[in-house]
Amino acid sequence: MKPRLYFDTSVFGGVYDREFQVETEQLFEMVEAGEITCVYSDLTELELENAPEKVREHFVSLPNSILNLLKLPKR
Repeated sequence: MKPRLYFDTSVFGGVYDREFQVETEQLFEMVEAGEITCVYSDLTELELENAPEKVREHFVSLPNSILNLLKLPKR
């Protein structure tokens, strides 16, 4: 079974952060290669609405087939 990793908003923005860019790009390459599953939540989607445009564009450019949405229970 391939690993399932939870990606919060900062991971999607990490490709534009000089300090974490190389590692984050490698992480997304692993996702795109099918080596790991990217799990994110509806909360992450909500936070990404207020993220910088380039971060939102990066998120929406990812194929749905490599993303796994986790819906959090409503309280």
